[in-house]
Amino acid sequence: MNRLTNRLTLVSAAALAALLAAPAAPAQTRRAPAQPPAQPTTGPVATYWMSTTMESGLPGLGAGVGGAGGGGMGNIMAMMSGGGDGVNKTLHLELQSSRQIASPSAFHTAPPELGVRAPLPLRTSPPSGRPERRPDEPGETPDFGRVRLLVYSGCGAATKPGQPMVIDIAREGITGLGRLNSALTFNAAIGPMPGANRTYGDWPHGDNRERIGPNASLVGTHTIRGNYSPDIDVTLSPQQDFMEALQLTGTAPGDPSGLGWNALQNARGYFASTMGSAENGDVVIWSSSETPVFPYMMPTYLTDGDLTRFLRDRTLLPPETTQCRIPDAVQQAAPESMLKVQAFGGDVDFSYPPRPADRRQPWNIDYVVKVRYASSTTTVMGMDLSEMGGEGARNDQQPRGLPIPTNAGDAARSVLRGLGGLRRRN
Repeated sequence: MNRLTNRLTLVSAAALAALLAAPAAPAQTRRAPAQPPAQPTTGPVATYWMSTTMESGLPGLGAGVGGAGGGGMGNIMAMMSGGGDGVNKTLHLELQSSRQIASPSAFHTAPPELGVRAPLPLRTSPPSGRPERRPDEPGETPDFGRVRLLVYSGCGAATKPGQPMVIDIAREGITGLGRLNSALTFNAAIGPMPGANRTYGDWPHGDNRERIGPNASLVGTHTIRGNYSPDIDVTLSPQQDFMEALQLTGTAPGDPSGLGWNALQNARGYFASTMGSAENGDVVIWSSSETPVFPYMMPTYLTDGDLTRFLRDRTLLPPETTQCRIPDAVQQAAPESMLKVQAFGGDVDFSYPPRPADRRQPWNIDYVVKVRYASSTTTVMGMDLSEMGGEGARNDQQPRGLPIPTNAGDAARSVLRGLGGLRRRN
């Protein structure tokens, strides 16, 4: 046994010595894989955007809390007069082309499921390249007066350390909001807009305000025909329809801070916010963001990059989230706050013709299409939504409709007048 062990030891030692004495193999130089040549690309000749929203609850209030929406003071007053129907779908169509002719015209023919009676005319901008106003543009320049903002953030009954953040507009001016905006910077998606190319058309507009019904569907083939753009054909599947309606499962009297909502299949993130008025006139603002932000700056739509970043930074709640308790201090400071929950659905993109697989072949793009999705719900915190459509008249000047608490209505008017010009276009 000892003799066998010695032989193995001698063999191993000899092998190791031979290995050490052998000349080193030349080092292999690894070259980076060759990058394919850049594919020659032209176009697109036309860019087409379909921006969709689903609003539920009290749609008229949506413009005032956390996002542009399609509302404003006019919609809020209409809702207060009984104009809200609980569900509102909107569709904004925009066509931009590098072609220019003397009398441009274009129409969007939708599938029957959309429920519109005729092709939707895309109105061309006047020669100045400026229509009246896009639905997501800022309003008038704000006049803050002597407003003081108390800003809360984050989910949970307890107030986070250092809150509320106090911004005294009378002392700091509009620059005081800069302390909030650092956490809510975003990269606006650049789509069709007046003056950006040779021809621009959109719908709806002053000449055609046909309303999209609550049961409207985008599913089917959409055709866009115009004399200043290539023919555009887009087919949307059931998974690419309007987002579902958000329904609140909290904020009822007895537990107004226990905020909850239904899960939406295509939601990629959620954002909740409130805005109300304290008895001393302070404006009380809260958002579900982990860091204090100014909810009014949150746009209706977010790009994929911003969605990823806001989820990582916890500015947005993850798509599996269905509840977020509002801090008790917010309810105590402003019991009749307006509340909004936003769901961001991202977007889908199409292009024609498809990109050639052979990168040496040029890609001459006729058109690109983007469909954007958003859903939101708005209410008055602590209010029983079963009152919708009831006997809301409080006096001769208040028409029958939804009863809005006086303080919440005053907060809506004062804050929208003061903050309406700060909404950032996306």
